Parts: sequence; C-alpha cells; structure tokens
Amino acid sequence: MNIMKKIAKIVGIILAIFALFIGSGYAILEINPFGNKPGKPVADIEHKVEIWGEEVAGNHSGSKLDDMNIKGNPNRLLATFKFSTSIVGEEYKDNEAAIDTFTYVHEIVGGYEKSTYEDEPYLIPYTRSNSDSAIIIIPGGGYGFKEMDGGTAEGKEVAESLNKAGINAFVLHYRSNPYEWPIPQLDVQRAVRYLRYHANDYGIHPDKIGLIGFSAGGFQTGSFINLIQGKNLFPNSYQLDDIDAVDDKVVSAAMIYPALTYRYNVPMLFASFKDEDVKSPEVREELLNQTDLSKHFSTANIPQFIAYGTNDLAVGVKGPQEYIQSARVADADITEIVVEGQNHGFKQEHYMREFLEWVKKVFNSL
Repeated sequence: MNIMKKIAKIVGIILAIFALFIGSGYAILEINPFGNKPGKPVADIEHKVEIWGEEVAGNHSGSKLDDMNIKGNPNRLLATFKFSTSIVGEEYKDNEAAIDTFTYVHEIVGGYEKSTYEDEPYLIPYTRSNSDSAIIIIPGGGYGFKEMDGGTAEGKEVAESLNKAGINAFVLHYRSNPYEWPIPQLDVQRAVRYLRYHANDYGIHPDKIGLIGFSAGGFQTGSFINLIQGKNLFPNSYQLDDIDAVDDKVVSAAMIYPALTYRYNVPMLFASFKDEDVKSPEVREELLNQTDLSKHFSTANIPQFIAYGTNDLAVGVKGPQEYIQSARVADADITEIVVEGQNHGFKQEHYMREFLEWVKKVFNSL
C-alpha cells in the first residue's frame, strides 16, 4: 500500500506540473516534442513594451551557457518530464542539471530568452478605455520558464478576464534561471514603476495598480511586497534613471496556487541562487529562512488575496497557510480562498469571480 501511495503521489506531482504545460493552453507537446526547435510565440508579443531603459539592471554580455549545467542532448519531452519532478519536495536533491537543461531547451532553444545575459524584460498591455485601474499579471514556471512562453492560462486569458471586468491588464515577462535573486524581483519592481511613470499614457491612476501572480509568480508577488518594495537592491554598477526614482507602491496583491517559500520545493533553489550556495547545507538553510515569506511578513498595509487547492502536490498547502496565519497575526486584510480537491494550476472558474469582486472593492475604496 505504501508503494502504491508513493506511486500515486509521484503521478499526481507530474500531472500537477504538467498542468502548467499542457492543461491550460501550453503547447510544448505540439511543437516537435522530441526535437529542439523554436516554440510557440508569446501571445500578442507584437504589442510588448520593454520596461528598462538603455541599461537593464543585472544584465551583461556573458554567456549563460558558461553558468548552466546542461546534460546530454535532451529533447523537449524528456527535459520537461525531468524538470516537472525536479523542483518538488522538502528534501534537498542536486537537481541543478535537470533544471538548467530544461531552461536551455525551452527558454533558450525555444527562442524566448537569449543565450547571453542580455534579455529585455517587457510588459504586454491589454488596455480598456475609461478604466483607471490596472493589474500586473505575473505568470509562474518554477523560475525555469514562464508559462506565457507558449501558454496563455496565466497571461493572456487572465488579462482578458480583467478587461471584461473593466480593468487594464499588463502581463510581465521577467528574467528567470539562470538569473539569480533578486533579478526576477527587480523586474517586478521596475514594472510597477514603469506603469506609475507612464500612468497618464495609459489613463491609469498611479495609486490604482495591483499585482496577481501564479505559482512561482505568486512568490514573485509575495517576495516583492515583503522583501523588495521600497528598497534599492540594484547592482553597484547600475546607473539609476528617472523611472527608478518613482514610488514602487501597489495597492493590492493576489497570489494563486502560490509558492510562498522554498521549504516545500527545496530543489527549486537551484533556479534562483548560486549552485555552490544551494549545495552548502549551512548556506542553503540561510536561503530557506531568508525566502520563507511567512517569517518576513511586513505588508499589513496591502490588501491581499490567496487562492490554493487542497490537493496541490506541486507546492503544497502549508506555504500558503503559514503565510496567511502570519498575515492574520499582523492583523492584515487578507482573503483566503480554499479550493477543495484541486491540484496545482487550477482554472479561473475556481477563483476569478471571487478575485474580481475583491479587487474591485479595493480599487473602489481608493
């Protein structure tokens, strides 16, 4: 029986992660799954707006391949399978190669990112006339990829639902593996500042901007508001510009089936931090403590919304529950949506109506 339970759990984990790839619009298996060719284009990529100026904080001309542990000559299907099982679990495992190999096959060979550290983060706008509110949408992907790279469930589809409700939406393409903390979070900060700086251009009130993040995008959201917001964590060589002087305030933050700690996805640390740090037991424990958002809750002033499934085998339920408990201890305004029986990557029908009602109340109160 124990063996059968273990097998069932492994299958559930695989299905949970694959939901991000297949179940909601992702087309990795439609595009030569046994080969290495460019992937399906990002939806509405022709409308993208780059959020950084002449200099992108954290970028340089070095090769990513020099820093990545890429094994063999993998195909997409095999790399996806290995990645989907490599980022889950409370036990430390040296899964650097599986994560890096997948990022290489999907993001770099797929054409979504460059082979050098010269990527240019961007927003894809979905605007509405006569609307002064906006939500920045942050897709997930375990920091090994972004769901919007070939998919639409955590990007365009969410934007369309927001538009129907009369809310402007902007989907964020941020930097991920092999970029390291806090580079992905700086892209969230820059996106907020970019929208506030260009608020008049989009007809947006600068104090009516919120966030919604999915899975690792939920960690992007939570880590930004609790650990990054209001701080200057730029590399020393970076030259500040006018947008960097803008307030990075947001008025709402939503996290959907979020990873709010690495405690339950320990191997995923390899997608966000230096491999030598992750391999060191002492440093790894420090990283786990530093990135456990329930231990660093500091945003009682920001209304927050969290939805998670009770059968989430990818990130589990403890992370969201611990974070919510910390928020309540701090007397924060937090809304909890428990989706009974749902695994990771559940569809909009399980949270969107409640989210729209909630966020409209937040915007209308301003």
